[in-house]
Amino acid sequence: MSSLGIRGVRNLEDVSIDPGPGINLLYGDNGAGKTSVLESIFILAHGRTFRSGKIQTVVNEKETVLSVSALVEDQKLHKKTRIGIMRGRNLTQARIDGSAVNRLSELAAALPCIVISAKNHELIEGGPTERRSFFDWLLFHVDQSYLPLYRRYKNAMQQRNAALRSGSPAPLIQNWDADISDAGEQITDKRIQIINQFAAKYSTMVDSLEEELKPDFTYRKGWSGEQTLSEALVSSLFNCQRLGMTSVGPHRADLKISLGKNEAKYVNSRGQQKLLAIVMKLIQVELFADYNDQPPIILIDDPPSELDDNTRKFVFGYLEKTSAQVFVTSVNDVSKNIQGTANVFHVKRGDVQKVL
Repeated sequence: MSSLGIRGVRNLEDVSIDPGPGINLLYGDNGAGKTSVLESIFILAHGRTFRSGKIQTVVNEKETVLSVSALVEDQKLHKKTRIGIMRGRNLTQARIDGSAVNRLSELAAALPCIVISAKNHELIEGGPTERRSFFDWLLFHVDQSYLPLYRRYKNAMQQRNAALRSGSPAPLIQNWDADISDAGEQITDKRIQIINQFAAKYSTMVDSLEEELKPDFTYRKGWSGEQTLSEALVSSLFNCQRLGMTSVGPHRADLKISLGKNEAKYVNSRGQQKLLAIVMKLIQVELFADYNDQPPIILIDDPPSELDDNTRKFVFGYLEKTSAQVFVTSVNDVSKNIQGTANVFHVKRGDVQKVL
């Protein structure tokens, strides 16, 4: 990303900055607006915020809509792309090089980014949705066949669930089983493949950590391992009719993260959970780069306050070696602590000024 424009996001003034390759540091007091810059980049990539609240809570009270735009360079293709988005109550408009975007997934493909924030521990102690999203994001970016496959599965599942809720007879409900089974088995195979690659890379990365943090990763596919998905749909039909929803399939999958006989969320301290989640995020970066010959943008929100000394040292060490474009926020100017800092921006009361 070589330019970034922001208007109407929280307390930010009209922002126009030229980030550089490498590490871009934004520092300022709490509430100054530095996290809102990261949030703006994420909105541009996903159409939503990574913080709590609906999009209308992000729009500045003086505005009715927010807008974010950027010039993004694909290093692999040596191509620059202008992308932009406007969001407000009941409004979503996005463009890529002047052409209207029909699906927000097009923005995600044009501006892949990963967030490391105080909420990362939810990847460990949160529900299965967090962990499914973690790997589905990766598969979306490394396997072009995954998104249409996922949409096919989701559509068939919605149709089957509608039939279940309406009390339709079994044959009508089972009309969707073939699509669900075929797409669901393929989704599961792809997830297992990427998880195996993830686990191997994780093992290599944690060897450099002083702290012992080597969990086992086990994929729970969402139905009994002794059955095919087709068989599981048949055997669970009565229960699905009782619940009014399909109770088996990859939409029920989870990744079990365990240390010994116990799951990590029960035996790890909050500090260990944060470190584990950060390592998992950085492996996302590495796997993305392996497949795309370039890393995604990394957004890191206030690591000095959220991380302990050991974790901060590990993260800063990684940032110094990565070729990714990084946006990192901090209360203080910590550019001297991070080698390779390309630009420093001071954020004060919503105003963003370059100081280096």
